[in-house]
Parts: sequence; structure tokens; C-alpha cells
Amino acid sequence: MTPRATLLRGAAGLCIGFLLLTTLGAMPAVEPSSLPITSDQAKALQTYVRYLAGPSLRGRKPGSQGNRAAADYIKARFQETGLSPLSSLGGYGQGLPAQLGDNLLGLKPAAETTAQAPYIIVGAHYDHLGGAYLGADDNASGVAILIELARSLPALRHHHVLFAAFNAEEPPYIRTPQMGSQYFADHLPQEIGSLDAIQAVVIMDIMGGVHWDPMRELVFAAGVEKSPGLYARLKQASRLEASGKGIETAPSALIASRPSPLAVLPLGLHLIEELPLVGHVPVSDYDAFRNASVPFLFLSSGRTPRYHQPTDLPETLHYERMAATVRWLERLLSAIDQDRDRYRFDANRLELADEVATLQPLVAQAAERGRDIPGTSWLSRRAMQRDADWLKTFDSRSPQPEDIARLERLSIRIQCLLADLPICFLL
Repeated sequence: MTPRATLLRGAAGLCIGFLLLTTLGAMPAVEPSSLPITSDQAKALQTYVRYLAGPSLRGRKPGSQGNRAAADYIKARFQETGLSPLSSLGGYGQGLPAQLGDNLLGLKPAAETTAQAPYIIVGAHYDHLGGAYLGADDNASGVAILIELARSLPALRHHHVLFAAFNAEEPPYIRTPQMGSQYFADHLPQEIGSLDAIQAVVIMDIMGGVHWDPMRELVFAAGVEKSPGLYARLKQASRLEASGKGIETAPSALIASRPSPLAVLPLGLHLIEELPLVGHVPVSDYDAFRNASVPFLFLSSGRTPRYHQPTDLPETLHYERMAATVRWLERLLSAIDQDRDRYRFDANRLELADEVATLQPLVAQAAERGRDIPGTSWLSRRAMQRDADWLKTFDSRSPQPEDIARLERLSIRIQCLLADLPICFLL
């Protein structure tokens, strides 16, 4: 064998060894199509997603025929559920500029209507990238929950509920004045009048995907930490009580139990927005309301390897978890309805103890071979092991700026692994 052949053979062996180290003993990915769909609500949610993310709509790109067909479908569902159109708009549609299409708005008035009744906005964007990118998880899943919640939620006593299917959230419109939610915030319908009339906003994005078994029954709640009153209602709806050390009902117990209840766990907004080497990057429709200091809650089950891929299809969603989310939202909105005072908004407020309580059991499992995130390389696993050890020493009572920055990198690393991005170990 020549020296060159020996070198090539050695290089090939190193490559094979690296691949083996990447996958050896890794937990297999969850196969969503194997998850049972038994409840009537889950079946209804699947029906909505199959239409919205079906091939005939061609990915619902703003301004396209498929986007208009999706809008017509959502309007029909709004009408079926008894939502009222806003008279100032002359229907369910709020037209966007540049022929991008409509935001779709349907109202469930308060049972005890007064001129001063505040609004709760429940929103999810219905557009996607177009073409072969059909967008079942992103974000037909959120729109399906929106429609089913509109059907199942009784009228609240003291708050109007406005259901909003926003358009034009995907690039290139995100974080621009053309983004549907931003346009809505900048051009409020006359019935609402001003942003001060909005008690709270709930935004849903990427609500159905599942890839890693420990997250099968998890949904994350971000941004709610900015409003103490709304945060208290989140924890009440989730049956989680706060203590001086974080959450008494430990997320690890909720994660470990099978079959487990839905667990809606707080995750600080800075843990999903602060990207290494990039900086602050808002990721969904909540941004328009956060910038206006409107209390909000951003719900998501997190990205999977199917995010913004042609593989994001209706059969890859966890419909029973989506149905559980509908029921959880009913509890949350009913709890918010009990609050007559306006929620305070503090843009700099954090709940570090609860963030650590959410992350710690996930990081511990992600660091363990055989329980780690599918596709984790040995380099990424080593990084997660260091993170797990460091988290045990984290003191949320007196954090230093470098501690918060490391917590942000840790969160982004685990999100990177869940999306199967190849640079996770570098973060």
C-alpha cells in the first residue's frame, strides 16, 4: 500500500469514527406519525392543518393564490365558530399593503359588555415560505389551535377576545412595517382604539413539532416574565407554584412522567433572542406588542429539524399535545378574565430561577449518552456536559452579566441541537 493510500485510508477511518461518535447510543428521534390521535379535538386540529399545509395551497406565501385560499378557509372557520367581524373593517379581513393579503380578525365579545371592556388578543400567523415549503408546524399548527380555541372557548365575562390570524410574518416581512402583526399594531381597528385597551396578547408559533422524547409534552412560554400579573396567571394555569427557589412542582417531574400532562414552562425571552455573534433577533409576531409595552405571552414547542424544510408536513405533528394546549389556553384566558386591573409591563424583568428550573432537567438529559438529542455529536455532548455541571452552580439571586450571557448561549445551543444544525458545538 502506498503512503498516499495509507493516508487516505486513515482519513476515511477518522471520518467513520467521527460519525460513529456522533450517533453511537443516541436516543432515537420521536416519530410523530406513530403518536395516537384519539380525541375529537385532535382530529379536528389535524383536519385544519391538512388543509392549510396541503399541497394545493403551495405554502401560503403572502400575496399568492394559496395565501388567499388559506384566508378564505380561516374566514369560514371564524364564521362557523360564531366570531363576529369588526364593523370598522366591513368583514374579517384587514388588508395589508403591497397586495400581500389580509390579517384575519374575529371577535368573541365579553358576556358583560361595557364600553371600557379590555381586549385579549390571541394570534398566530398563517403565511409560510411558499412552493415546496408547506409549513405544517410553521405555522398551520398555531392557526389550527387558534381556530379550535375560538370554537371551544366560552365568552369571557369581562374581556373581549380578538382572534387574529396574522399574515406576512415570514421573511422578508418579519421585523418590518409590512409584517402583519406590526401593521395591526400600527393600524388598530376603531373598535380597539388604542394599545392601552389591550390587557394581554397571546402569540403562538410552531406548536406541533416533536423530535426529542423528553419534550414530547412540553410547550415553552416566553416574554410573559415581563408582566408580573400575567406571569402569576401563567403559573396558575399550569398548576405550578412559585417558591423562593423557583418552581415547586419541578419541571423534571413533569418531563419524566409518562404519560405526562402538558407542561407549559417559562423560558425567558432573552434565552431565545440573543444569538451568539449576531445579537438581538426577535423571532415572531410578539415583537410588535413587546415594542409597544403591551403584556404578552409567546408560546412555542420549539424548532425541529423540519423547520423551514419541505419535510414540515401534516403527518409530523403531535395533535394530542395541540389539543391539550387548547384546553390549557381556556384555563389561562379564564384566569386572566378575573383580573380587572391592568397588567404592568417591565421590559427588563427576568425570572432567572424559573428559567434555570426549566432548563436544568433538559440540559442534564441532553448531556447523557442514550438520552441526548438525536444527532448530537460527541463535541456537542461534551459542551452540554459542561453546561449541565455549570448550571448546578448557577446562583440566580446574584447573577453576573457573564453568567446571564452563558445561560443564553446554553439555551441557544440546545435549540440548535433540536433543530439539527451542524455548528452547535461551536456556540
